[in-house]
Amino acid sequence: MDQKLLAVAVELLDEEGWPALNLDRIADRARVSRATVWRHGVTRGSVEAVLRAQLVRDYRDSLWGPLTMDGTGQERLTAALRALCDVSERNLPLLAHTDEAFHGPALDAMGIELDYFGPWFRILEAGAADGTLDPVPDPERYVTALTNLVVLSYVHLRALHGDYGWQPEETREYLVKLVAEGYLPRDGA
Repeated sequence: MDQKLLAVAVELLDEEGWPALNLDRIADRARVSRATVWRHGVTRGSVEAVLRAQLVRDYRDSLWGPLTMDGTGQERLTAALRALCDVSERNLPLLAHTDEAFHGPALDAMGIELDYFGPWFRILEAGAADGTLDPVPDPERYVTALTNLVVLSYVHLRALHGDYGWQPEETREYLVKLVAEGYLPRDGA
């Protein structure tokens, strides 16, 4: 796919959502003919497929560090949560317009394979083994709740409240502190 046209499509998606991804809008913004956009195969479906594939690659690459780093299970989990926020930031145009970006059926339909849970399970097992994390009775439900809590909160704050000061690093650190450290302010603190 032509990278200039893809960038225009992502910009339109970020600004206006999926309805903005049509030949006319992309052509107008890119200052090319509608036929040029069509010849390059830039459609909502093709853009979505490219963005989902990028998201999956980014997720795999980003979780590899926390999965293989030295340190306790708790430190690995904290690093994985930070990595998940960073992945969310880099893929914000897609994530802000669908809450199913990581869902198996949507990925399967595009021929994209992802072991979403594997890294988290290994991190939780490492933490239970070294005593820094309590064992989790239902790891899949736990990981689903944990990662949805982080990703959906991060995306909401960045996409809808960025103008109110929710910048990437600050948003990531607030969420990681809340989740990983269970931070609740105390009276008088």
